[in-house]
Amino acid sequence: MPQRPVGRNWRVALTLAVAASVLSGCGDAHPTSPESRRPVVAAVSPSTASPLASPVELRITGSGLAAVTVSAPAWLYPEVLGRSDGDLLLRVGFRGGPAGPAWIRLQSAGGADSVAFTVQPLATGDSLTETRALWVSRFEYATEQDVRTAMQRAADAGFNVVYFQVRGRADAFYRSSFEPWAANLTGTLGKDPGWDPLGVAVEEGRKRGLAVHAWINAFTGWAGSTPPPVSVPLHAFLEHPDWAMVRSDSTVMPYVSGDSRWLTPGHPGVRTRLARVAADIVRRYDVDGVHLDFIRYPGTDYSYDGPSLAAWDSAKAKEPGLGFDEMRRRLVTRSVAETRDSMLAASPTAELSAAVWGIYQNTRGWSNVTTGYSTIFQDARAWDQQGIVDVLAPMVYWTIASSYGDRLDYAWLADDHAAAVKTMLLVGMYVPGMDGTALARHIERARMAGAEGSAVFSYTALNDANLWTPLKSWAFHWPARRAGS
Repeated sequence: MPQRPVGRNWRVALTLAVAASVLSGCGDAHPTSPESRRPVVAAVSPSTASPLASPVELRITGSGLAAVTVSAPAWLYPEVLGRSDGDLLLRVGFRGGPAGPAWIRLQSAGGADSVAFTVQPLATGDSLTETRALWVSRFEYATEQDVRTAMQRAADAGFNVVYFQVRGRADAFYRSSFEPWAANLTGTLGKDPGWDPLGVAVEEGRKRGLAVHAWINAFTGWAGSTPPPVSVPLHAFLEHPDWAMVRSDSTVMPYVSGDSRWLTPGHPGVRTRLARVAADIVRRYDVDGVHLDFIRYPGTDYSYDGPSLAAWDSAKAKEPGLGFDEMRRRLVTRSVAETRDSMLAASPTAELSAAVWGIYQNTRGWSNVTTGYSTIFQDARAWDQQGIVDVLAPMVYWTIASSYGDRLDYAWLADDHAAAVKTMLLVGMYVPGMDGTALARHIERARMAGAEGSAVFSYTALNDANLWTPLKSWAFHWPARRAGS
């Protein structure tokens, strides 16, 4: 059966036209089985709504609705809330995409029918209120023009926040008081590239109305099979060899090709360095905030270093039952708190945000999953409850499952974070492998969860899949001011 054409001359009505033809080739399904009956729509309510009201519940009445498959244009996200033979209840998100008529298609083995739903335009001067963040990593620029192009494309697509990475391995992509220039820029650690990536990003972002946050990796210290070379200033691992994480067998985390060697949050010097880096950035640059990443452990086998074990022994004097897992969570939390305190002393208006693990705890019993709380000792919800972060961006880097709540279901995880987080929530999504429809629906599903916005990883992925146009046409069709601004 051909799809009903979408056009502005559609008649909007509660009683809808029944599809003119039935799918052929239905096979040997029993004529009285629910799957073989053709769905017939009698009415839908409401038939029209504004993006400011999204999501809405649509009630469709008719017959043969119990077993239908529901589909819609890319910019509408329909989710079935309940169904019977004569009644279908949908929740529909439609903050993205153009105004005008859209269809919702109901399909069974016996045939199909379509529902007309009209999206009203926003009034002149209206905009949505949501944060639209884009991660731009240190691997995604090499020249000043690269940064300008990234900022222009982000603004053109409808983003209003850029997380611009300036610290990867205890190095700097800006003029730092504490750490050497990154080797990515010149091939030599500590060599001045002759330009300032963060300075350019802030300048170009301001021209385009973008909030720019300095994205810094907290505890990843180096990558490669050999130590960092001598530089001015010295790299942290050369100046402070005791800052490295230690395994449970008391061996120091080695230098390994293709992998990161981590700094331990149990050492007061590591926490102080991170806090000073954040404060230095907001003091030197007109950034809107600092964005923390890798603010965690690499796994349960780390870090059994002397300062961490001493801190645990001291804490157990007051809490005899305190476990080392909880101690490590507290050390990470302490680092977040110290970073916030130092940053706010330098700039009281700067925001502290964090990219955090996409699964907080495995409450559904999914197999073989890593969790923030138990595996990498990142208690992001404690940070939220203590008020030491302004924004959390859980990296929900999975797809929307066919059945709600299945293993790694993006929809369930978005709902779980939205229900628990009190501060601003941006649901992070992983673009590689997505097409325009999937990207739009992930963003719409984050909206339906009640998040204040989305964070998209990443700039290069949007380029590689040529997703700028569908992003602007569907997910970010309407202008938006940042949540909280």
